[in-house]
Amino acid sequence: MRRSVDRLLGTYFFEEELPIYVNRAAESFDMLEHTHDFVELTYVCEGAGVHYIGEHNMRVSRGDVFFIPVGVSHVFRPAAPGRGRELIVYNCIFPTDYLLHLERLFPDTAPLLARFREPGSAWFKLRDSGEFHGWFKSLYREYTARQPGCEAVLTALVIRILVELYRQRVEESASRAGEDSDKAAAAWFGHTRSRSAEASIGQALQEIEQRYADTLTLGELARQAGLSERQFSRLFVRQTGLNFSTFLQNTRVEAACDLLSSSNMGIAEIAAAVGYGDLKFFYRLFKRKTGVTPMVYRRNG
Repeated sequence: MRRSVDRLLGTYFFEEELPIYVNRAAESFDMLEHTHDFVELTYVCEGAGVHYIGEHNMRVSRGDVFFIPVGVSHVFRPAAPGRGRELIVYNCIFPTDYLLHLERLFPDTAPLLARFREPGSAWFKLRDSGEFHGWFKSLYREYTARQPGCEAVLTALVIRILVELYRQRVEESASRAGEDSDKAAAAWFGHTRSRSAEASIGQALQEIEQRYADTLTLGELARQAGLSERQFSRLFVRQTGLNFSTFLQNTRVEAACDLLSSSNMGIAEIAAAVGYGDLKFFYRLFKRKTGVTPMVYRRNG
C-alpha cells in the first residue's frame, strides 16, 4: 500500500487563550500520513497496531510513549479493522513557542526543555515506567473539563511528562552505552557532534524551505555544508527522520497544497512554482503523497 503525506497546522487545534490541545483518538485506516508544525506527545493507551514514522515502521501497544517533533511524518494504524481491534492513543500537542514559555516559567528546566525544540530534533519512543498513563489520562480529563485553573494544571502535567521523558531517555542511553548520565545526555542531544556540522544541516533545511522550487541536489547542499555527501546524508536523516529526496518532495507538495487552497493558479502553474516542470510526474507524486489529485484537493479544500 502506498503511503501519502498531509500537513497538519496548529491553527486547526489551538485556541487563542490555550496553546495546548489534548485528545483521545481511535486510530483508523482513513488518516493520512502527516507532518505537523507543532510538537506532539503521544501515549498508546489501548490496543495494538503499527506506527509509521519517518522511514521506519514499528509495532506499538499499550504503554508506548512517543515524542514527535515538528516536521516528522507519521501515522498510526490499528492491527486490523473491526470492533475490538481498536488502537487508542492520547495526543498532547503544542507549538514550539510554548516550550519557550515553559522555560521562562521554570528556569531550572530551560536547558532540558531547549533540547525538545532544537531544529531537526529526532523523534523517539519509550516504554511507560508506570506513571505516564496517569499523567496522560489527567491531561485529557483536565483539558475536556476546563475547570478553574485548567491551564496551570495542564502546564504542570506537560512539564512533568517532558522532564520524565528526558530522564528516561538519558538513563536508557547510558545503560546501552555503559556511560554515566552526563555523558549519555551529551551523546543523546548531540553535544559530542561537531556544532558546525549540526548548524550546517540547519542551514540546509532553511535553504530547502527558501529554494524548494529550484533544482536543489544533495551534492550541492553537502558542498555548502563542507561535508561529504555520505556525512551530509547521514546527519540529514538523523535530524529530520527523512532522506533528502523525501524531505524535498514533502516540502514541495506542502507548498503546492498551500497554493491550491489559497490561490486561483492553474495546476500547471502550481507545479512549476514548486519545482516540477513535468506535469504528469507532479500529478503522480501529488496523488501518492496526499491520496488525491490536485483538482480533488482544491475542491475538497
